[in-house]
Amino acid sequence: MTIQATKPLRRILGAPTALFIGMGVAIGSGIFRTPGSVAENLHTPGLILLAWVFGGMFVLMSGMVTAELATRFPQAGGEYVFLREAYGRFVAFFFGWAYTIFIIGGGAASIAAAFGDFGCELFAINAARWSGPLAAGAIVAVTTINALGLRTGAAAQNVLTGLKIAALATVIVIGLARGTQPINIMTATETASRANEGGFSLGGTVGVFAMLTAVVPILWAYDGTTDSVKMAEEIKDVRRALPRALIGSALALTTLYVLFNVALMRILPPDEMVGLDSVPGEAMRRIFGKTGGQAMNLVAMLVCLGSLSSTTLATIRVTFALARDGLAFRSLAKMSDSQAPIPALIVVSGFSLILVLTHRFTDVLKVYFLASAVLFGLSYASLIVLRLREKEFPKDVFRCPAGMLLAAILIVIQLAFAANIFYEDQKRAAYTLGLLAAIALFYLVWKRTAAR
Repeated sequence: MTIQATKPLRRILGAPTALFIGMGVAIGSGIFRTPGSVAENLHTPGLILLAWVFGGMFVLMSGMVTAELATRFPQAGGEYVFLREAYGRFVAFFFGWAYTIFIIGGGAASIAAAFGDFGCELFAINAARWSGPLAAGAIVAVTTINALGLRTGAAAQNVLTGLKIAALATVIVIGLARGTQPINIMTATETASRANEGGFSLGGTVGVFAMLTAVVPILWAYDGTTDSVKMAEEIKDVRRALPRALIGSALALTTLYVLFNVALMRILPPDEMVGLDSVPGEAMRRIFGKTGGQAMNLVAMLVCLGSLSSTTLATIRVTFALARDGLAFRSLAKMSDSQAPIPALIVVSGFSLILVLTHRFTDVLKVYFLASAVLFGLSYASLIVLRLREKEFPKDVFRCPAGMLLAAILIVIQLAFAANIFYEDQKRAAYTLGLLAAIALFYLVWKRTAAR
């Protein structure tokens, strides 16, 4: 197998794969881990469902803004390319390295660790001893599949994504058919009265921060819905396929998640969800006994493996694009004949293995949300920068409705999340900003070295 550094990328992927990439990355451990945390903060079915709808509206707006940017610059790397074109190489370098470390490395380690935890629970083995090796095995397996080529990696993630959607749909049907708990969508007054008993105040400062605290993990469950843009250079008919994929995945995922939570609350009231690591597992245990809980652990492993597969396939293109532009080691820009960035896969997966085997991925994830608020806030702002810079809108580009307004709304939301993180954990916030500053300083070193 020959590997070349400058080989042009072929447009291999169709529109269905572009749709499935976004859904495949997003549907992961978050949908199992999140419901208990959301119930702890919001307490009532009405507020819980409102938070999930809000998350869906956020990714829909993000998808429309990103669709315009991606059809302007249909190249490998997605947001990295938008930032390079809007702000120049420094911001692109900053995003590419921060994304590779925090989101690809730490995110993959987190998904793999959840796979290991669910596996230990399924097989009733010691998690402290076996969770890490199981997680490492998942990373090695997914890396190997993607190293075989783009067609192989895409086919594997499509199959796994289809199985994940089918599994969640099965839980929805079971919950709606067999659940006995009433879902009361209360009026605003009744919701406020009930929520105040749990410390939530609609319209008050506590209420705003409680909702933001609940929505942050919800966005982790939605995270990755726009990741197909990172493969824009490899998608056929990209200017039509990508907008449809981004908007379609946001709408489909919102519908799926809202119905999934309705089904869970038909089995478990919110008060009984609080503190549960896996609400779906407990829900199936309530209906089918121990067998139901074990089956749900198996589903959770499948979901995590599929998310890891989709994440590895799409996000590694950021590292590839960074290297192709000379902002990372040139060897990471090499592609095999079957269009797999094997050196980048090996290096980034190796980093994920170190994190997951030493349990240091939790340290990386502590900075994930604040780092992503900064990085993606800059990405949304690039639409405003580009529109203000140009005299007329370019041809053959998807025009986001009210694009500048939506971009501004997304930026404000990201700033609100960042403020909430500062409010909750100043130490984590300072650590994040310190690491981001270190990456910025690293650019100066890299620039001088490259010049020599």
